[in-house]
Amino acid sequence: MLLRITMTDADRKIIRETLTSLLARREHSQAELLTKLALRELDAELGRQVLQEFIERGWQSDLRFAESFVRQRVAKGQGELRIRAELRQRQVADNHIQHALEAIQVDWFETAKKLYQRKYSRPATDWKEQQKRMRYLQYKGFSSEQIRYACEAE
Repeated sequence: MLLRITMTDADRKIIRETLTSLLARREHSQAELLTKLALRELDAELGRQVLQEFIERGWQSDLRFAESFVRQRVAKGQGELRIRAELRQRQVADNHIQHALEAIQVDWFETAKKLYQRKYSRPATDWKEQQKRMRYLQYKGFSSEQIRYACEAE
């Protein structure tokens, strides 16, 4: 008796191996994984099915991805607003984002202040320089209150 391997079985194996390889390197969101499968021109519907199996087994979790992402970005000195925006861009649910941000327990005011002090050792010489510094902190994802706190601590 010969075993026949159908095209979907072969595709399923390729998708499973691709997802395993991607998740072995780092956490990925569901949307990122589906995008990477699409770039490899693999069957989208079959990819969703296999990804659902990974989710059910706990091999992929958007919550775990969000927590890892938040830790990495905080270590880089990014603020809450930018982190939220980047997670939304990766199609992570708002409740996962909120949970991940609450779990890390960061004082965003002190984070902004430390980043400001690390980047700028001397006080701003004029209004134009102060605006430039404030834009930098805004780009990093801090709120106006956090930026004001960091700049006043100079």
